[in-house]
Amino acid sequence: MKISTALSLASTLLLLTGCAGYKVGAIKDPGFKTVFIENFKNDVDEPALESLVTTTIIKEFQNDGSVEVTSEKNADVILRGHITSFEMTPVRFARANELTPTQVNLTIGVSYTLTKRGETKPYSEKQAIGTTSFFIGNDLQSDKRQGVPLAAERLGRQMVASLVEGW
Repeated sequence: MKISTALSLASTLLLLTGCAGYKVGAIKDPGFKTVFIENFKNDVDEPALESLVTTTIIKEFQNDGSVEVTSEKNADVILRGHITSFEMTPVRFARANELTPTQVNLTIGVSYTLTKRGETKPYSEKQAIGTTSFFIGNDLQSDKRQGVPLAAERLGRQMVASLVEGW
């Protein structure tokens, strides 16, 4: 009886000490606590992409939770960016017609700067890409409308990880 109690106590202590190193939020201090995100500029020929990219990045910061998205006057830093690329590359073709794509890789690229409020010199200048792959059915536009948000989400995750965690 004493041995089973001792083993139980020892395993509980090991479990509790193993979980002590976990925390929610950033792994390292990014150097800022609040951020204002300007609407991204669209330098490509894909309509309404700037709105989707901007709102997706805001959501990714909110999901991460280690930096608060706020107004420009209350922000420690300001995030500005340009959508620099939007590419759809066919990767699989129909057997009956090798000119008809059935699967496409979609890539959205941005360049962005992080500037401390009140300063003109960028605190950080980086680039990020978000990619996804989707199959094409009878309606390319509908399929694309489903793929673009996925690429934007991956782009947002990459940006937040880079800025908040330094990866």
